[in-house]
Amino acid sequence: MIDWTSNQTRVELLELKATLEMYGKDSRVVRLARTYRKLRNKIWWDYRRRLLSYLRWAPPKDNRLHVYFHLRGGVGDCAANRIAINKLRELLPQAVFYFFTDTPHAADPLFVSDDKHVFLDGKIPLWYRYDLAFEICLSFKTVHINRKRITQLAPQLLPFLEKGLQRQKQLDFLVEDNYLMDEALGRFLAAHDEIQLAAQSYLSGLDYDVNTTGLLPAELLDPTVLASYHLAPKTYITIHSGINTLISPKGCTPLKCWSEEKWHAFVKLFKTKFPHIKVVQIGGKNSPKFDFVDVCLVDKTSLKQIPSLMEHALLHVDGESGLVQLTRWIHTQAVVFFGPTLCSSFGLSKNCNLTTNLCRPCMWLSRNWYFDCALGYPACKNMEAISVAQVLQAVAEKLSSHGL
Repeated sequence: MIDWTSNQTRVELLELKATLEMYGKDSRVVRLARTYRKLRNKIWWDYRRRLLSYLRWAPPKDNRLHVYFHLRGGVGDCAANRIAINKLRELLPQAVFYFFTDTPHAADPLFVSDDKHVFLDGKIPLWYRYDLAFEICLSFKTVHINRKRITQLAPQLLPFLEKGLQRQKQLDFLVEDNYLMDEALGRFLAAHDEIQLAAQSYLSGLDYDVNTTGLLPAELLDPTVLASYHLAPKTYITIHSGINTLISPKGCTPLKCWSEEKWHAFVKLFKTKFPHIKVVQIGGKNSPKFDFVDVCLVDKTSLKQIPSLMEHALLHVDGESGLVQLTRWIHTQAVVFFGPTLCSSFGLSKNCNLTTNLCRPCMWLSRNWYFDCALGYPACKNMEAISVAQVLQAVAEKLSSHGL
């Protein structure tokens, strides 16, 4: 675990900051570009939105706090961020939480829509109309505080807010422009073999257990969803290609995904060994559709139905993806293979995580790391080394716990 206040870590952070600023020291163009981006963010996102906040709709100023969350990334990021949100819910049991996600509907499978949980669509909301506003992904950024209202309605929250603000100031070069710097933060965490939530827990001031697991509300795990697809509980496994809805493969297999040929071979061997268990493929619009599975539900379900389908499966098999992070909040375990992503950062201890050390994980090393190997290989060496037989053995061992 990183000690963020140790001299060693502080120097390492200064080294990272110096590296990020290195190319701007002797380049007027780079310095001007950075100055322009800072001014644009300040004027466009800060002053403009602060002004518009006085002119447009806002939550009512009743006796409840109104807290806005901008959840960055996809469903996997939102699933991981749920820990921090649950911690804040413990501190603010009566507050209304508003969710805006970069990926449409990414928070829908994780929270019940009711008078305390509101999902926002459209453009990024004007956060100054709320009592509290946060941006969350790898980092945790406090973007607005109505101190008067918080002092009046939730004084118990103030020590956590102050602690978080002090820590965000310490790492301001990473937090201030988190859209640009989350990848640098991710590489820093990976270099320390740290779980992805380590920085978020620290920057939030909440200091929560990054290995927290739990169960989604029963409404989000409704078994009646299965009847729509002619499935029965615990009679199938789910598989997912590992491709998320934000990435368009354009005919290529992303480095973090198994090839279709390997999936085909796995399903064939699995059905030979477990002919009575159905193989159900799930995924979004960008996932390839396999014609060799028993049931293909790719792009046929809503995102909100996915937790129910996974909860009542015997097992989930996947490359490291957002759906794997959902297993944090359901009973079902997963067999997961890791290629360019780091198991120590994204692996959940409840799952069987398959990884090799043929190459160093290169996630975030380049803008196009999803498709282009940093060393120029046509495919990820780590992913290639994970064999069909290895995955089948791991699946069989997990299914043995069900007496199969």
